[in-house]
Amino acid sequence: MNDMTKIKNIGIIGAGVSGLAAARLLSRAGFECEIFEKGDSVGGVWSAGYHTFGLQTPKSLYEIPDYPMPDSYPRVPSGEELQAYFENYAKDFGIFDKIRFHTGVDNLQQHADGKWRVEFTDQRSGQKGEKTFDFIVVAAGLYFDPYIPDYPGRENFQGDVLHTVDYRSPAAVTGRKVAVVGFGKSSLDVAGEVAKFAKETTLIYRKPHWPIPMDIFDLLDVRRIYLTRLACAFLPLYQRPEPWEKRLHDSFSWLVSAFWRFTEAVIKLQYPLKASNTLTDEPFEIDIFNLDFLPRKEVYQLMRKGAIRNERTTIKAFTPTGLELENGGRIDCDAVIFGTGYRADTAYLPERFKQTQEADGVYLYRHIIHPDISSMAFIGRAATFSNSLTSHLASVWLVHWLTGRFQLPDKAAMLAEIESMKQWKRSFMPAISCRSTVIKLHMIHYHDELLNDAALNPRRKPNKLAEFLQDYRPSDYREILNSIGNT
Repeated sequence: MNDMTKIKNIGIIGAGVSGLAAARLLSRAGFECEIFEKGDSVGGVWSAGYHTFGLQTPKSLYEIPDYPMPDSYPRVPSGEELQAYFENYAKDFGIFDKIRFHTGVDNLQQHADGKWRVEFTDQRSGQKGEKTFDFIVVAAGLYFDPYIPDYPGRENFQGDVLHTVDYRSPAAVTGRKVAVVGFGKSSLDVAGEVAKFAKETTLIYRKPHWPIPMDIFDLLDVRRIYLTRLACAFLPLYQRPEPWEKRLHDSFSWLVSAFWRFTEAVIKLQYPLKASNTLTDEPFEIDIFNLDFLPRKEVYQLMRKGAIRNERTTIKAFTPTGLELENGGRIDCDAVIFGTGYRADTAYLPERFKQTQEADGVYLYRHIIHPDISSMAFIGRAATFSNSLTSHLASVWLVHWLTGRFQLPDKAAMLAEIESMKQWKRSFMPAISCRSTVIKLHMIHYHDELLNDAALNPRRKPNKLAEFLQDYRPSDYREILNSIGNT
């Protein structure tokens, strides 16, 4: 890596949650920052979304550690409320003036001295420009380009083909026959909404997933159980487990299994999985690493009642009037809405990044640093159950590295660590295209590593009992953020 003491100005790509976190904390530490944002507002995925989209976890799990969401917000805020929250955050911390809106980054070129030339285009005028920075932070996130699979016959289909992000109004489906494809949160949310207005609604999915209830029987917040150090120890072991966690799995594997089978039994009592044909054979503790999946409970009732027809299969081809399925069935429909995820935008990134792309993504050191690319960091490429918190802690880590609080290992050591991470993830996590970014419920372990690197205490609870039994949430890390710029 280059001499960090020479870094003065930093270019940041993306004004979503991760970009705002990086800009705020790097600026507080004395760096000059400029953000390039292709859209016209801050908030990333929260600046636009499908009809009725919103957060899928309680607001206290997604808020910024030292910037609580308004008391007036509901327990689960809407997308519009979240976008307003992040806009106020950007204004209150002086980030807004650092953002170039309507500016898409076309290319990044590194000079021999390690500095970066950012080539960009003004989306309104078409005018091109370039600027040079000492360091680049890529905070464009994982959700950029809506992905719709290419099936034969689509050009002959007489109806509409949309992505869930394009579903903005019930008028698009009222009185029509609609097929919704996928089994992620957006697919189920949209299917539930479409069923209220469409003539017929069919949900097509290859594989269901375990839903995660927000509360257990409307009595106990699940975070109080599953976001504790104790519960995290019952997960498939972390890459570097603590000795007591390893002993738990070695000597009490029956208890570990019983914990998850009990979890599955509770979920089956809360959701009509069998009646709605959405029961999966994959163990909960493995399936949970597929998706962040806290769906609305009512969609399962709609499936059970037949208001949403389920097809557990995949699409074979489009027909002029609908879809032909791999199970031999056919569906007549006027619109197909795909909830098939997004593709990250990597076109502008260096070839050294693209060359390390694998079937399950690009693996980074601490999910932040690419060992072959100097003077660059990635924030927002670690998928947890509290992405806003994770991006802020990753930004804290970055600040402490750039200000000399700690040193990175050499390239060989970082590559060895990345290889170890690959083997760990591939030993039990589902083989999805973004597995390289997945952390999910292991986020407490990951946050511990970031803080330990930066010589910050990861134990945020008042005593040992609370440390293991109390759930972790963003507010526990408030002092960590406040320490930036005050040391």
